Amino acid sequence: MDLQTALDTLDDYPVLCAYNANVDGIRRVDSDLESFLGPPGDAPDGRLDSRSELAAAITATMERGSGDERAMTDTFAADLESSLTADEQRLGGQAGIMADVLSSVGGTPVFYTYLLSDRQREQFTHPDGIRFPVVEEGSLALRSLDDAPTAEKTKLNWIFEFDADDTFFETTAASASRFIAASRPDEFDLHTPVDDHAVELGEHVGCAVLSGFHSVNREYDSGETFETCLDNAASFVRDVAKNARVQVELGVTHDPAVRAAMRDVVVPEADVVSLDDRELDQLRDDLDLPTPDADEAIVRRYETLDAVRERLDVPALSFHAKSYFLAAFDDRYLPPAAVRAGFDVAAYVAAAKAEDGLVTGPADLGAASQFERAAEGIDAVDRLAGHLGVPEADGVVESSGVVAVPNRVVERPASTVGIGDSVSVASFALANAVADAGRVATGQ
Repeated sequence: MDLQTALDTLDDYPVLCAYNANVDGIRRVDSDLESFLGPPGDAPDGRLDSRSELAAAITATMERGSGDERAMTDTFAADLESSLTADEQRLGGQAGIMADVLSSVGGTPVFYTYLLSDRQREQFTHPDGIRFPVVEEGSLALRSLDDAPTAEKTKLNWIFEFDADDTFFETTAASASRFIAASRPDEFDLHTPVDDHAVELGEHVGCAVLSGFHSVNREYDSGETFETCLDNAASFVRDVAKNARVQVELGVTHDPAVRAAMRDVVVPEADVVSLDDRELDQLRDDLDLPTPDADEAIVRRYETLDAVRERLDVPALSFHAKSYFLAAFDDRYLPPAAVRAGFDVAAYVAAAKAEDGLVTGPADLGAASQFERAAEGIDAVDRLAGHLGVPEADGVVESSGVVAVPNRVVERPASTVGIGDSVSVASFALANAVADAGRVATGQ
């Protein structure tokens, strides 16, 4: 499927994106940030509560070379907001980024989040293409984003970005990535005004990408705990899934109890779980699965994906790495050709997002064709094909139960924020649009 055909298929395709959105304050990791934070202290255990803990979290992330996220205490979040200046501000949060990307390439996302402030709404590139669900006189209605109810408060996260070989307090970054210091307002409790209309909401969309479960608080001011919040979210996923396929974004949390509840309560309701290497490693460890001893990284990741998928008994896991995308699934999921089409388009989205930090329109994807598929990704996919004994054509594996596609990589990205989220939503939305349009065979 060529890019234009893919975009035509996605045009006006409705996708629900919920729950988490915020404003990102983006700061480069540099000497000025060193001076502001001071030397790293003890590694944080729980929420970040001081500048020295934040410095320690950033250095650990740089040393590991893959992104990480930790919540901040309310007091420390207020300290940063009042005293740290962002290099730039952008739309953040998985659901917000996803809705923005889809609306920019012609989709029609239905987007819900808490604390939609005027400050946050101003960050959207194409707000006119986004609808917001509300309940009016007991009935579900989809308003334009410009007409959605707003809040006084803005959720602000801090994104600390670094390139490969950047240094910070004598730590050298293993690769380009970012550390996220996230605020956790009490309003983010996985309850929404449209909970009682979730079945109907699913009727209005072709598929749904739900995220932000990892942002739940252990306990809220009301006395409610994360268990009941996640129970409510699982019910919402289950009701939406009665009429639309649902992808759950796993997200990183360092709280093992929250991870267990997400895994045991929310994940079983999903058609597919999307994750990156950090999230996959957490799942493998939490499930006490052995680390595969294969020599090739892509083979280890595939074997881990397959083992995790079987243990969780979900139809599919969708994985995104820097140089390739990989899915493991069974016959309850979409056909391989649809999954491959989704990954193909996601590679253009990834390059466009990395090159400029934003996807502003379909033309950005066409311009991203200047970036060739990563040689490292092509080689990895070839090695996976050899290991599994499945066909490989044009650098792609498209087979029953497994799809692997090389990514288009920008070596010096303008920003790494939201690339994984953009890949995740673009691949799932397009795969569903392709399958629903009958452009591929629906059998395995």
